[in-house]
Order: sequence, then C-alpha cells, then structure tokens
Amino acid sequence: REVKQRIKSSFKRRTLCGPENMTMKDVAVALALSVFLVPSSAFAPTGSSLAAGRIARPGMASKRTQVARLKLKNMAVPPSADFKDHWDKVPPAYDSSPRHPRYSNQDWLTNLKDLVFLRSKMLKRISSHLIANTVWAGVVFFLFQNVPAVTGFCAGMNPTAHSLAAGALSLLLVFRTNSAYDRFWEGRKLWGKLVNMTRELARLGHQYLRGNDREHYLALCAAFPAILMQHLQGKENTYRPSGGLYSEAQRTALHGLLGDGPMKLLWESRNRPFTVTKMMGAIVSDGMTSPAKVEKRFGKIDFDGDSQAKLKANLIMSQLTAERRHMELMISDYANVYGACERIIKSAVPTSYSAHTSRMLSVWAFTLPLALVGSLGWRMIPAVGIICWMLFTIEEVGHSIEDPFNLHVLDSKWLGKEDQLRIEASLNVLRGDVLERIPATDPSVYTDTKTQPFTARDYDPAQFHWDWEKTAK
Repeated sequence: REVKQRIKSSFKRRTLCGPENMTMKDVAVALALSVFLVPSSAFAPTGSSLAAGRIARPGMASKRTQVARLKLKNMAVPPSADFKDHWDKVPPAYDSSPRHPRYSNQDWLTNLKDLVFLRSKMLKRISSHLIANTVWAGVVFFLFQNVPAVTGFCAGMNPTAHSLAAGALSLLLVFRTNSAYDRFWEGRKLWGKLVNMTRELARLGHQYLRGNDREHYLALCAAFPAILMQHLQGKENTYRPSGGLYSEAQRTALHGLLGDGPMKLLWESRNRPFTVTKMMGAIVSDGMTSPAKVEKRFGKIDFDGDSQAKLKANLIMSQLTAERRHMELMISDYANVYGACERIIKSAVPTSYSAHTSRMLSVWAFTLPLALVGSLGWRMIPAVGIICWMLFTIEEVGHSIEDPFNLHVLDSKWLGKEDQLRIEASLNVLRGDVLERIPATDPSVYTDTKTQPFTARDYDPAQFHWDWEKTAK
C-alpha cells in the first residue's frame, strides 16, 4: 500500500504540466502504476472455483489425471523378459555392429615393416617413378665425381631456388589431395544413403506386398547394390587385377537372387541400375492396382455396403494411395543416388590441374640432385630417394582416393584379396538385411527360406504385435 501511494504522488507531480511535457521516465512510471493498481481480486480465486476444486495447487493433481495414472498402473502388460539371463543363455545373432579397422599408433612397427619388406601397396604404385629418380641421383653423383664441367655446374647451384619452389609445390599437392578426398567422402555419403534406402525399401516391401510380388521385389532390392557396384567399377587391371567383369564379392551377393528372365533383361539393357528401378516400380504398381491382389490382401471391398463397409473401403483406398506414393518416392530417390554416383566417376579432377602438378613435381625431383650433390656428396642419393618417396606418395594418395567406387584395400593384411573393393564389404550385409523375415513369427517362413532365400507363403509382419496383445489381455 505504501508503494502504491508513493507512485501515485510521483505520477501526479510529474503530470501537472500536461502530457506533452512527459518524459520516457514518466511513461515508465505510469506503466508501473497501472500494474500495481490492478485489484488483487483479479488474481484471487472465487468461492465457486474453490468449491469446485478447480484450483491447481503445488503437489496436487486433478481427478482426471489421477484416474489416468490409476488406469496406467492397472493396465495388463506381458511379463517382462530377463534380458541379462536370456543374453547369457542364448547368444545373439551378432554381438554388435562391426567396425572398420582403424589405424592406431601401435601399428607403426607393422607399417614400417611393410615399407622395408616392400609390401606397401602405395610403394608399389610409385615404384617406377621412385626408381627413376633414385637412379638419376646416382648418375648425377657419378658425373659430379668424374666430369669437371658437371662438377663446376653443380658447385654453382644454390638450393634456395628449390626451397622457394617447394612452397608452391606443397600447395598444389595439398589442393590436389583435398579435392580427391572431397570426392571420396561424397561417394561414401552416397553409398551410406544407398544402404539406408535399401533397408527402407525392403521394410516397405515386407509390409505392403504379398506373395510372389513381395519375393520378386525383395530379390531386386537385394541385388541392386551389387549391380550398381558393378556398374560403377572399372574392369581395367588397375581396378580389377583378375580382369573379370564381376568380383567374387559381387558374385556371392547376387547368387540365387535373379532368375534367367530378369538376368537376361538386365544383361541386354543399356543401364542396369536404371532397369532395376523400372522393374521395382512395375511390381509396386501391379501389386497395388490389381483388383485380385488387393482383395487377396484386404478381403472384399464394398463401397455400397453399410457404414462400416464404406469406412473400410475408404480407409483401404487411402492406405493404398499413401503406400504407393511412399514407395514411388523412395524408388525415385534410388535413381537420384545412382545418378550422383555416376557424376563422380564420369567427372574427374581437371586434367590440367593433375598434369601440371605431376610435371612440376617431376621437374623439381629431377633437378634436386643437382642442387644437393655439392653439399651432401654420396649422401645425396638416399636423401633424394626419401624425399621423392614422401612427395610421390602424397600425390598418389590423391590419385587412389579420387574414384571412391574403385578404391581397393591397400593393406598387406589383405594379400590375396586385391580384387575386392573396400565398399563391397557391405553387399552381403545388405542382402541379409533385405531377405530377413523377422519380425515375422511364422515358423514355416523360416523353414522355407533355409535353402532358398524366397517363400511364397503370405505372412503378416505385425503378427508379433498380435501375439503381444494376446499376452496382455
């Protein structure tokens, strides 16, 4: 009350001169006064509200909330499983998602041994260039010792020029490697997106299609990654030491999936991944527009029956429209992914950029012995070999990762598997994910697929949920 009186008196004194003389401070005081002069009864509960019990008090819940909580506590649910006991007695299908091998500091000795014993793949790829420069360094030292003209010429060489050129050369190598790594990482992201979309399309096929439509669709979905991989790879010796059209990993992933008819169509097509997406779209369209197949899935559809029959018919039509739209959009995204992959393999790093970097590196390396022989003598030969090995390897790393879909495993642990690409390790994993019938619970489904990956039996993936509801009653 005292604060209200003070604000009132202050406001009256400041506004005697008229509102045109009010300052911003006066306006602020007026606003504060309007807040404090609000009747306290506006915030006080009325007697009726207190009587009705509608006032929320701390720590108290309404009767409706209490009833809801009571119902939740009394709801019948299946008995909970002992996760730890089950895990210990029955080993799972897999322990965890496998991680790709990573380099650690503890591998330094192994990597050094690979270099010393000439097991390094990168060293083999630059061996011709490296041997040429090392031999040239030996020739320069021989001429320096035996030809006076060469001795005088090398004595007048100053390594400052090479030091200045090394800065520009380093920038070129860094830019070249970074551009190649950008292409590699984009390809890895596209393949990761392809993996996600393959699993999603498989989920939709299990859920929305039935019988032979489902099995044919799943076969094409499981075969698509391997077919796309073969479409993107090169069959030159650099990419395929065996010179074959398919690698062993691709043959294994495609084994038993496609019949003679689909394989003949794919073999005669101009673009195999594009043909696969067209075939998948045709199966989806046929499965969702054929009256016989729709009635087999949903039963009789009656638009002229009672209210329940009409409601069911309208719900089915809405569901079919949404399902087909979803699957068509996913197949369209499939096309976007392999189109982006084709863009990577068909557009290389500009030739002028790579060629200029290679020429500059070669000229710099061949003139390096002339600048070092006068000060280092015979020690110039191993020094030039080591320096060239470091720079040539950096350049070759850019060349090797520029095409991410033809990147081989350059590790001595993979001796004998030179024909396998890094990215092919996911082909069999995707095949298993697509063809797995879980969460279907029909034992006959698994019996049929022990020897053959397909079954014409109809099963509902929601059966596990119905079983759960039965145990909850």
